[in-house]
Amino acid sequence: MPTVYITGGATGIGAATVRKFATHGFDVAVFDINGEDVAKISAEIDTGSVHFFATDVRNRQAVRTSIAAAGEKLGAPDALFVNAGVQKLQGIFEMEDADIDLIIDVNLKGTLYTVAEAAALMRDAGKGGTIVLMASDQALVGKEGSIVYGATKAGVAQMAKSLALALSAHKIRVNAVCPATVKTPLTDHVFSWLADKHFDGDVNAAWAAEAQMLPIGRVAEPDEIAEVVFFLSQPTSSFMTGALVPIDGGLTAQ
Repeated sequence: MPTVYITGGATGIGAATVRKFATHGFDVAVFDINGEDVAKISAEIDTGSVHFFATDVRNRQAVRTSIAAAGEKLGAPDALFVNAGVQKLQGIFEMEDADIDLIIDVNLKGTLYTVAEAAALMRDAGKGGTIVLMASDQALVGKEGSIVYGATKAGVAQMAKSLALALSAHKIRVNAVCPATVKTPLTDHVFSWLADKHFDGDVNAAWAAEAQMLPIGRVAEPDEIAEVVFFLSQPTSSFMTGALVPIDGGLTAQ
């Protein structure tokens, strides 16, 4: 049975991707700090399997320990989706050191730590594999309040390119997805901030304004991103590596 490792798989895009792979018969290793929601997903699944490994991706030793445990239990991954991330909107004159460190540590360092450990398992297994990194539309465009977040996602996008070159000799493909706004628990917090700042606290108005920015006229659902992640992890995308794939409702076409 094929195996996929997914970080940040408890909610949102990560959870949708866990369900997608599991329903296609994958054994899914989920690396997250939220075991309760992972257990709920596992209870829904009647194909494949879901296994939780408590992991704070900011801590390299924790990542190393969890991935080693997954390798012992499930074997080397055929696919890896590095999805764990955090976002907090702040203006240039409002940024706090603790928030800057958190965003960099989770989004950038956590991605690097995860790839280093999981790719080593793929290399040693000798059968190749696929890696998909979670970048963002903010690797390609700027947005209000997202200076640090956008910088980390641009870093992840560049990491995908460099990793694609570094790992190609081991038959490991690396791509990144760059979604525009997706309706998830993470973005709910973001739009509360935007609503307070621009819409007198009206969160629905903030979401409506975001939808109007996109030629497709709405924001994305997590399942739509999961479909692309799954495609990039399959042989049908075998000639793709080092790609940054916008899933943005036409945002960057404007």
